[in-house]
Amino acid sequence: MQEFEAAAQAAVDSIPDEFVQYLVNTVFVIEESSPEGLMGLYEGATALAGLGMPERITLYKRSHERAADSIDELVEEVRRTIMHEVGHHFGMEEEDLPY
Repeated sequence: MQEFEAAAQAAVDSIPDEFVQYLVNTVFVIEESSPEGLMGLYEGATALAGLGMPERITLYKRSHERAADSIDELVEEVRRTIMHEVGHHFGMEEEDLPY
């Protein structure tokens, strides 16, 4: 679990500074698995809606571990998922996201 947590923290730390200020109301959570096989999930209003209830980005550990053959691949998959879910936070739809 420590390797996954470190990968998640590195991914969050890689978010460009100009976007971090819009994530102050966002909680990042790690869950063991997803019943739907998801890599991640964004829940909440978008940054465009202003502050309200905290937004939540959940990373699913087992899905990432199944997708990666090495620690480097795991780190990259976690980073891609974080960026994907942060894109949802900024109101991007699936077809607009780079990942």
